[in-house]
Amino acid sequence: MRGLLALCIASLVSFTAWAHGGEDHGDTAAPALEADIAPRAVAQSEEFELVAILAQGKLTLYLDRYTDNAPVADAEIEVESGAFKAIATPIGPGVYAVPGQAFAKAGNYPMTLAVQTRDSADLLSATLEHPGPAAPPEHAHSRSEWAIWIASAAVLLAGVALLLVRRRRQRRP
Repeated sequence: MRGLLALCIASLVSFTAWAHGGEDHGDTAAPALEADIAPRAVAQSEEFELVAILAQGKLTLYLDRYTDNAPVADAEIEVESGAFKAIATPIGPGVYAVPGQAFAKAGNYPMTLAVQTRDSADLLSATLEHPGPAAPPEHAHSRSEWAIWIASAAVLLAGVALLLVRRRRQRRP
C-alpha cells in the first residue's frame, strides 16, 4: 500500500515536467515570430542588392550597392509583376516605395526590377512570398490552470488511496 502511495506522489511531482507547447526553448525558431515577419523578396546581382518588404499597403524597396552595402540614392526602379507595373518613388537614401495593393492577397509574386542609376543599370528578378494571414496562436495554459489540474489529480489519487485502505481494513477479520 505504501508503495502505491509513493508511486502516486512521484507521478504527481513529475506531472509538471511533462512536455507541452508554447515556449521557445531555443532548439527551433518560434512559429509565432515567423508569422509576424512581413512578406518580402530579395534580389542581387554583381552591382546591386535589393530587399522588398510588403507592409502597411505599400511595397518598400531597399537598394544597396553589392560591393560595399552603401545605399543607392537617386536611382530609378521600375517594378513589374504580372499586370502590375510601377516606377518606385524615393522616400529616403536607398529607400523607395510603390503601392502594394496588387500584392495584398496570399501567393507568390514573381517580380522584375529594372534599376538604373547615373553610372549603371541592371535587371533583377525576385519572388515576393506572401503567406497570408497568420493563424491564431494556440491556447497557452497558465500556471493557475496547471495548479488546478494538479490539485484535482492529487485529490482524486488521495480518494482512490483512501478507498483502497478502507477496503483492505474491512477484509481483515
